[in-house]
Amino acid sequence: MYEPTQRMKYLAILVDGCKDKKGGALCSSVESYTMHGDPAVKSLMKHILKVVALPVRSMLDKWIYEGQLEDKYHEFFVASDPTVKEEKLWHEKYSLRKSMIPSFIKMDQANKILSIGKSINFLHHVCKNNEPIKGRSEDKEEEVTDRYRDTEMLLDQDLDGSFQQVIDAVYQDTSKRLLHVLHQNFSFLEHLKAMRRYLLLGQGDFIQHLLDLLESELAKPANSLYLHNLTGVLETAIRATNAQFDDADILHRLDVRLLQISPGDTGWDVFSLDYHVDGPISTVFTPQCKLLYLRVFNFLWRAKRMDYVLNQVWRGQMANAKALKPIPELSPVLHQCHILAAQMIHFVQQMQYYINFEVMECSWDELCKKVTAAEDLDHIIAAHEVFLDTIIRRALLDQQSRPLLTQLRAIFDLIIQFQGTQETFFKSSLEELTLRASYEKQIAAKSEQGEWGLSQQEEEDERRRKVKFMREVIPTNRAQLKVLAKSYQDMVQKFLVSLTEHADDNLRLLAVRLDFNEVYKAKEPKLRSPMAFKKTKKVF
Repeated sequence: MYEPTQRMKYLAILVDGCKDKKGGALCSSVESYTMHGDPAVKSLMKHILKVVALPVRSMLDKWIYEGQLEDKYHEFFVASDPTVKEEKLWHEKYSLRKSMIPSFIKMDQANKILSIGKSINFLHHVCKNNEPIKGRSEDKEEEVTDRYRDTEMLLDQDLDGSFQQVIDAVYQDTSKRLLHVLHQNFSFLEHLKAMRRYLLLGQGDFIQHLLDLLESELAKPANSLYLHNLTGVLETAIRATNAQFDDADILHRLDVRLLQISPGDTGWDVFSLDYHVDGPISTVFTPQCKLLYLRVFNFLWRAKRMDYVLNQVWRGQMANAKALKPIPELSPVLHQCHILAAQMIHFVQQMQYYINFEVMECSWDELCKKVTAAEDLDHIIAAHEVFLDTIIRRALLDQQSRPLLTQLRAIFDLIIQFQGTQETFFKSSLEELTLRASYEKQIAAKSEQGEWGLSQQEEEDERRRKVKFMREVIPTNRAQLKVLAKSYQDMVQKFLVSLTEHADDNLRLLAVRLDFNEVYKAKEPKLRSPMAFKKTKKVF
């Protein structure tokens, strides 16, 4: 060992190098001097480091075993914000103070240490659960404390992996306890499934019955809707479907929400389902996530409405096709209606298949696997965020797909317009059928009375009315349908071109399914090049 003067010299150098440093940063500076080539200096510096690291070890013990931060002077590498409320504890209250992470503690270890203490505080303050964590007996804690009371295990990690084993064991016990409480005491999985069933339209019978009940109500102007009426309809739909068998707490959280009203909006534009969350589960279902669920619900609700509308269109065609046979002049118009409806049904069914199976079910299956395999709450939160981001991106709701979404909404608007046009056509046609039947009845009635049919004036009036119907009503409806069909086909063609230019392979394949018989491909040269997407070629 060096003489005292030499030791003082190296201590002076150490003091100069560690000037204005404290806590973890001080440990890192001292630790850098342990790399000295002189064994005597190295031994001296290791001894100093061992003493300097003791407060850090003490704070580390308190944090990972009790969740307490005894850090008056902000020397520990975990920071706490006392102004953050309990509902934001997991996301905002605790963070890593990176400048204070000692160099002998790796970043992944620091993250696990942060997670351990954060989990303990989450259990105590948010879950209100103060039960001892399973697997942490007093004997075990005492044994662990003894093993690295002198900080040797902390400082010599390259020689001994004991510290990593301690952190891993405490991390696993704490995280396992937190997830157990979240699943058992707060039914996290049940709430996650409820969000899937109701906000992502997974409960088919409930959604269909809700549409049936709401049809007349949502057709009204948005400013004439009353929330209590819609809530009553929601409760009726629940009682009449399998939703009634859900847990009472889940059904109590399900509610109706009306979005901000714009001029000209109908109930369809502002109606939304909502699901209230609070307590620990709100850590996963944050307000930002709820907004994403709301966006997805509005998109799915609009798509579901299109399917519902086209079902009504088809039923109207089937019901009126036979009734209108006595007016053969209507056959070409009916044929137009059938062709356009078939095109729209194919489009909507393919979109529904893509959304429900390729987007929703695949993403949901992936989420379930990740949640089951999750090691801590952060893994669940990350998996849930990936789930929502995937849906937003693949359901055309992200910024990149905004033009596609605008085109799709225009196509949906044309479907609604077609429904109105067809209803108007059927109404006028059925009125004409009624008038003709009435005319025939008058002739039959007078013949039974022994009279000579109708007068010449009545026959002339009937002839003129038929001519007017033939020359005005039928051509007008045919022209309207022709314009509507052309607008629809042009919009679908534009939509297909945009799909083939999208970066997502699944969306480009969707374009192939939508144009399975290559009708649009024959009209549009841009659709003829194989997988027309060329804009972002991968460079290896």
